[in-house]
Amino acid sequence: MTRLLVFGFLLAALLPTRMCAEWKPLFDGSSLNGWTPTPFGGAGEVEVKDGQLVLNQGILTGITWTNSFPTNEYEIELEAQRVLGIDFFCGLTFPVNDTHLTLVLGGWGGSVVGLSNIDGESANQNETTSLQRFESGRWYGVRLRVASTNISVWLDREQVVNFDPRGRKLALRAGEIELNKPLGVATWSTAGALRKFRWRPLAEGAPAGGSGAALPAETVAAMESLVRAATNSHAAWDRLALLCDTFGPRPTGSTNLESALDWILARMKEDGLENVRGEPVKVPHWVRGEESAEMIAPRPERLPVLGLGGTIATPPGGVTAEVLVVTNFTELTNRAAEARGRIVLFNAPFTRYGETVRYRWAGASEAAKAGAVASLVRSVGDYSLRTPHTGAMGYDTNVARIPHAALASEDASRIGRLVARGQKVTLRLSLSAQTLPEADGRNIVAEIRGREHPEEIVVVGGHIDSWDVGQGAQDDGGGCVAAWEALRLMKKLGLRPRRTVRCVLWTGEENSGGGGRAYRDAHLGELDRHVLAIESDNGTFRPVGFGFVGSDAARGLLRPVHEFLGAALDAGKADNAGLEADTSHLLQKGVPVMAIHVPDGRYFRYHHTEADTVDAVDPDDLARCSAALAAMVYAVADMPERLPR
Repeated sequence: MTRLLVFGFLLAALLPTRMCAEWKPLFDGSSLNGWTPTPFGGAGEVEVKDGQLVLNQGILTGITWTNSFPTNEYEIELEAQRVLGIDFFCGLTFPVNDTHLTLVLGGWGGSVVGLSNIDGESANQNETTSLQRFESGRWYGVRLRVASTNISVWLDREQVVNFDPRGRKLALRAGEIELNKPLGVATWSTAGALRKFRWRPLAEGAPAGGSGAALPAETVAAMESLVRAATNSHAAWDRLALLCDTFGPRPTGSTNLESALDWILARMKEDGLENVRGEPVKVPHWVRGEESAEMIAPRPERLPVLGLGGTIATPPGGVTAEVLVVTNFTELTNRAAEARGRIVLFNAPFTRYGETVRYRWAGASEAAKAGAVASLVRSVGDYSLRTPHTGAMGYDTNVARIPHAALASEDASRIGRLVARGQKVTLRLSLSAQTLPEADGRNIVAEIRGREHPEEIVVVGGHIDSWDVGQGAQDDGGGCVAAWEALRLMKKLGLRPRRTVRCVLWTGEENSGGGGRAYRDAHLGELDRHVLAIESDNGTFRPVGFGFVGSDAARGLLRPVHEFLGAALDAGKADNAGLEADTSHLLQKGVPVMAIHVPDGRYFRYHHTEADTVDAVDPDDLARCSAALAAMVYAVADMPERLPR
């Protein structure tokens, strides 16, 4: 599973958590009516020009709304443009209950997007942080939604923030930005322009879901039979073990993966599934090669290491240098003069995956900016037995590329302690990784055709590729097999719902997202008939429920399904965290999406490590995941009416 910057793209119009009222203008296009220039020190001029609200370049330039504004349950839309400069061209300060946040677009040198502040961390340091390339002179569509359970932001109709504020400490960054309350926009050393600025309330009292009508008795009977069949068998685990033991890890471009896909296609046909096929996908082909890390001083010792996916190789003989230990990007910036010629180690303790993973993704480029010769990260996980975690990383095309690898958390901590005591630590890092030309891959597709509306499709699946360590059992072989098992059991029990159930095993999720995009593009003509897409990519521990992204009316129709799963499997939890990487591409086109939820307390013990083997999967837990997926997908496919969008 790849949760980068995370982690997904949503179509804004499909995400009402309340019924919405009409839009109301915030800018009339001809005057500052309702606004006043914010009295920042060193502010540039604020003017209305050609139907645009222009914040001319100063140090900090802004405008503040002078009328009342809601503190929750509302949306804001605008278009923003960087006219001149290289820093943030839209800092939108907005209320959240009794406090405020600022949405930053293009900060910290031009590319950072995020919310400030969350738990004391700025927009460049918290889980909402992402990097975007902004072009001067181009208009960017911005949409912000503030609800009691979620703060969401879309940029050009792609979601860049999906954040649950409950239980978190929210506050503005200390300083003059406080003058922008309760609602305001600012720029920093940059000229920005705004237009099409409007807002609307999310109407109070709207239903949280539709009617919640009872499921037909025959549908419930089928769901009960699927749950019994799944939970009384270890067939799913046996199949997963055979897949993992036979083919091992399944990185894109590898013989392991292609052989596993051939085997899956043959087994699906043996199961009697319909329209079994592979659909072409172009995938990255990165090869790890030989690698090592060795402590030279204060004493010689070999260290476990994993190069990060996409890293370049070190020069022949490796890189030998003193280590500079930092805990975050801000510390690196403050100590940039010490980084030149060194190996930078980001010793950032694990908090949340979406927050800590930024050091894996962007660490190499940030270290290279400071003149480092290589970079290392403390593995992105909450538990370790000296088991480094690999995963995708990226390079800023405007910065020199340097080698990038992960150390086990124990070794990162130890090096940090040594350096804190004043000892010099020198490492030799050797990586022989290479990126080969793109390879031909495949998505796997198989179906149970619907008895009444075969043209309407409910998708369930996972991603069949994995990293090249372990066996890819939790991430995401188990998710694939659980989805596959749902269809196998329908076929075995002679169950054929009203609509088609389609199992999709996506390829390339770990290092490109290519499979999800390829499936979307290959099926553009039928996406309006896709009723729902469910992905399992969080490990196959005992399921606790499902997250859903779609309309309130659909959420209401799903309520009895959640109630059934609560009674049958203690898996009745329902929330709005339903997005996964592969299904995000379908959501862009309007398809509602769902994700199965499991407790994540153990997942990162195995995720992207040599420990991700079938032995980490409990047969009973996997059976219950299969049962939950089978019951959910059958219920949606067999409802008298399709889920409304």
